[in-house]
Amino acid sequence: MVDNLKRGLLVGRFQPFHKGHLFLVRQVFQDCDELIVVIGSAQYNYTYTDPFTAGERIMMIHASFIESGIDLKKCYIVPVVNDENNARWFCHLKSMVPHFDILYSGNEFVTSLVSGNIKVLKPRFSKRREYNGTNIRKLMSKSQSWKKLLPQSVARIIEQVNGVTRIRFLLNEKLSEKEKNAV
Repeated sequence: MVDNLKRGLLVGRFQPFHKGHLFLVRQVFQDCDELIVVIGSAQYNYTYTDPFTAGERIMMIHASFIESGIDLKKCYIVPVVNDENNARWFCHLKSMVPHFDILYSGNEFVTSLVSGNIKVLKPRFSKRREYNGTNIRKLMSKSQSWKKLLPQSVARIIEQVNGVTRIRFLLNEKLSEKEKNAV
């Protein structure tokens, strides 16, 4: 029965979705019957730290789940616009997603915002220095090897949307802004 299902929630920006995220997804399915993946800060895109749109991130996650054999019938992928008011952030989040039983987060600040409201489990991370968006975007911007850190389907989507070119352009824009502000 649907009411007896245990549902876990994983929040991230997924800029881009990488193999470390996939490792976390598999952890959630060790404890839970269903998964909600929240694409946080969904309104941000076309910046160096948030280069991909919410729609592109949905495509990345969806494609990587199919590629990895994860049952899409057990998954929800929900983009959520960030609420900058931290006191109401958790209520905002709950209003945007289906009911969930466990929040998975390694972020101490997020844990402090939800403490006492929901069970929080800190996930185990795999190769955290390699599998993180900042590192992957840096590798892309420097024309270094980045594809091995992503599911193949995600790398294909990034190529389809000219993501590497976009990231390089956005980095140059960011550096130009710093130079302008230094004057």
